[in-house]
Amino acid sequence: MTKSCLSPLVLACAIAQLGAAAAGPGAEIDAPIRKEVLDALARALESQYAVPDTAKRLAQAVRAKQASNAYKKITAAPELARTVTDDLYAIAHDRHLRVGFSFAPLPQGPSGPPSPEFLKEMRKLNGAIPKVEILDGNIGYMRVNGVPSVETARSAVAAAFAFLHNTDALIIDNRGNGGGDPKTVAIYVSYLSEGEPYVVNTFHWRAGNRVEEFKTTDLGELAYGAHKPVFVLASPRTFSGGEELTYDLQVLKRALVVGEVTGGGANPGGPVPLGHQFFVNMPGGQAVNPVTGTNWEGVGVKPDIPVPAADALRKAHELAIDRLMTESSDPTGRSMLEAVAMKLQTIAEAESGSATRLANVDIVGTYVLESGAGPTLTILERDGRLMEHIDGTSDVALTLLSGNRYKLEGLPEGAIASFRTHEGKTELLREAPFGPPTIREKQPGS
Repeated sequence: MTKSCLSPLVLACAIAQLGAAAAGPGAEIDAPIRKEVLDALARALESQYAVPDTAKRLAQAVRAKQASNAYKKITAAPELARTVTDDLYAIAHDRHLRVGFSFAPLPQGPSGPPSPEFLKEMRKLNGAIPKVEILDGNIGYMRVNGVPSVETARSAVAAAFAFLHNTDALIIDNRGNGGGDPKTVAIYVSYLSEGEPYVVNTFHWRAGNRVEEFKTTDLGELAYGAHKPVFVLASPRTFSGGEELTYDLQVLKRALVVGEVTGGGANPGGPVPLGHQFFVNMPGGQAVNPVTGTNWEGVGVKPDIPVPAADALRKAHELAIDRLMTESSDPTGRSMLEAVAMKLQTIAEAESGSATRLANVDIVGTYVLESGAGPTLTILERDGRLMEHIDGTSDVALTLLSGNRYKLEGLPEGAIASFRTHEGKTELLREAPFGPPTIREKQPGS
């Protein structure tokens, strides 16, 4: 099994693959155990860590700490693991390099391929894709919380892209993507590409001076394609393989990254037992992108559009709508996109408290559709309360939600009326629980 940039989830799974069995001894340790674990760690670092010069410094530091009795007072295994990890990070600044302790025994031999039972449990994670939907304006949205092994993720990734295939733009939410298998990253890039396979990323392994390549697959008509707009959401929690997917799409100019700088972990590796139920997640190679000749280790992926991670989805949705409006030559389609843009604007203003409230006198009047056919709406004021009137139907009361957004009482959830002044006109946005929102313009003198 190819070692990869391990997320916390994938690292836990890798440890499980080591064969944790019946409960082992407690977490108390003494001087002989500390010495054996630290000696094993120093040897492993010296012989296996990805960067030889750094490997020597790390091993020397561990031996120096042991010789100076720096860890003498630590008698709890988890505390020793945390302290040593912090000391290693101070030298290598490698977030993949972590010492851990398992409360169950770890086997001494190699783990071998994952068991059918393990693969079955991993498939239940649905490729770490917990949510797929189509947002207003026919914008696809896919939340990706990890990139598990190809064996367990391929069908889920295919299903997600099949569902979103006919959307006009795509948002991939990597804000919680902690990483996993680089082969799965290549599958994602394949769906956003066309034509002959090409190298997405490479791992340069220290052992054997080996270079491992990860390539796209020509998916033909199943691919989302290489031209529709794509936006990737990022946060400090985007790590390892999640960063690789974000980085690859950015440097290929296939997507705009929206959000915050990612965590900064690129060096691939896997768990190495140290004895006494200790292990180290050992980066044994370095990622080298074929476009940039480097990677995101220690610096993270910098967003093209920096915004707080919590606002990244809203911002990407706005960017997608703006892009589609710019490219649209269909008046009806453009009008629908403008309505979605107004919806996003009024929601953002209401949530941020930045909206300038329109007085009732500014809102009352008759509104007709800016484009297409549909009934004329009249907003009335009755006993100080706004009402919506449509000929032939009962009047509906408007109850203020926030900003300039109102709920229509007695109608299904999602029936909203929003107002704004735009280019000297007063506009009414009518949202329904089904179907696209529509914009109506207030008639002069009404």
